[in-house]
Amino acid sequence: MTNANIQNREAFLNKLTEKLGTKRQNTIEHPFKPINDLPETTLADKSQDELLEIAKARVEKINTTLVETTKANLKETIVHMVESFGGGKIILPIDERFAEFGLQQFTPNPDQESKAAQEELLFWKPGSTHRETNITNAENANIAIAFAEFLLAESGSIVVETNAGQGRSLHFLPQHYISIIPMSKIVPRSTQAAAYYAEKQKNGEKIGSAIHFISGPSNSGDIEMQLVVGLHGPLSVCYIVVKDM
Repeated sequence: MTNANIQNREAFLNKLTEKLGTKRQNTIEHPFKPINDLPETTLADKSQDELLEIAKARVEKINTTLVETTKANLKETIVHMVESFGGGKIILPIDERFAEFGLQQFTPNPDQESKAAQEELLFWKPGSTHRETNITNAENANIAIAFAEFLLAESGSIVVETNAGQGRSLHFLPQHYISIIPMSKIVPRSTQAAAYYAEKQKNGEKIGSAIHFISGPSNSGDIEMQLVVGLHGPLSVCYIVVKDM
């Protein structure tokens, strides 16, 4: 959010401090001083291979499957996962990375060879006028396939953006969810992901309207302490890590 989008901030803060009987503090005079550098240094010394191993151990605890593959075998890996989830309708975002990763059949403009396999595909439609259609398609889809911006090794969470090519319902309404993650996008923890978006915002670059941190399927244990997986959102989640990307 930019300062131009903030309304009545000064009036609100002045009234709040008046009611509390305190004085406004200038952040320049009283800057935030972290008590340590753990957010930046935790796991920062790990290689990509080590981060992958940490992530693999973590995703087991959040009831998520992690599969390793290569760019050459990515199509075959996805087809196998789709079959294991029972096939059916698949919802996909509008994302250039599908073509870049050799997944032309998952784009709105497939090659001739891939056209026959597109009967079960539903594509996200950009624009607010398609909101209800997109939600309905996501509800009717058995599987969603999308790229993650990051995989956080420490928590096993993926980071995805809401943008014109994919809304949040694409990630949460289908029965099963497949996330494609380039090996280079595995980072130690949320600190690195937050720093990435802070830098983009600082440089005036466009970012999504919402940033989502997804830690596998929902794990609810608040009813008689019985764990129920997938009560909210997809029943199952699979991360496909592309090791040579």
